[in-house]
Amino acid sequence: MDIRHLRYFVGIAECGSLMRASERLHVAQPALSVHISNLEVELRVKLMERSNRGIKLTTEGQLLYDRAKTLLGYFNDTIKVVRNQRETPGGEVSIGLPSTTAAALSPSLYRRVSEELPDVTLYITDASTAMVYELMQEQRLDLAILFNTPDSVELELTPAGFNDYFVYGVPDLLPAGGDMEFDDLFDCPLVLPSHASTWRKILDDIAERRGKRLVTTVESESYNVLRAITLDGLACCVLGGCALRDDVAAGRLVARRLINPSARGVLTVARLQSAVPSPAVDAVKTILIEESRKAYNWHEPAGDEPNVLPMLRALPTKVLPQERATSATR
Repeated sequence: MDIRHLRYFVGIAECGSLMRASERLHVAQPALSVHISNLEVELRVKLMERSNRGIKLTTEGQLLYDRAKTLLGYFNDTIKVVRNQRETPGGEVSIGLPSTTAAALSPSLYRRVSEELPDVTLYITDASTAMVYELMQEQRLDLAILFNTPDSVELELTPAGFNDYFVYGVPDLLPAGGDMEFDDLFDCPLVLPSHASTWRKILDDIAERRGKRLVTTVESESYNVLRAITLDGLACCVLGGCALRDDVAAGRLVARRLINPSARGVLTVARLQSAVPSPAVDAVKTILIEESRKAYNWHEPAGDEPNVLPMLRALPTKVLPQERATSATR
């Protein structure tokens, strides 16, 4: 048994099925099945119970999982500490960006890091806020951009921008004009983020205060899905101000800012409090904060802005679509 075997075992245990573990670890399912069998033979214990519902750890398997997580943490920390002894920041720094921010920030990050940190390689992944948050918790990212995240003992959060909410639609569906009243949303065909996202939680929070509910045919955490349906003129979407600005500039879409109440997302740069100190990560974090504040017009809150809703600050979660969640509880 070596460190690779521990990684595979932890990956299988956390995914709960060989299929998901195969996708995450990029290892074929049969090979993972053989790996578990060999581990059980070597340790002379049953580690996992397999059924149609997935994989469940035995008592011995849970013990190995807990110890393996600790060992992998020490192993990764040791590598980082040794690499970080260099005077010049170097190595790989991983960043998670919500899909709606990736286009706005990636070019400037490339320019700054290539000019100022030539020995650093950035790994950038873009996904839903819920997925980025999950990757951060799994210690697979050094830094991340999160929206409307409450203070947490796990995360070191640095405010880096405000993102007002806009309604986007093709000109035929969303006539150009000034700001748009929130109550007018209820008369629009909508495509919205899923209930797992902090964006959707905020919209639902405002609607609930009015005794109403936002209805949509399609929900998705995918930025590309929301954009494609909106560009096709089938529905309007509600996203932050930078999300579709290129389409607005090109005349493909119209954008109208939501008011009464105004809705505002708070963008933060996040890092795990338990992360091992790293000159490279510290240097990239500084650049990420500076570029985020430029792109999202950061300013210290004045505290007296009229009719701006106090934002719901919630951790993103993975949830069932509303109808399925309701039927599951019956």
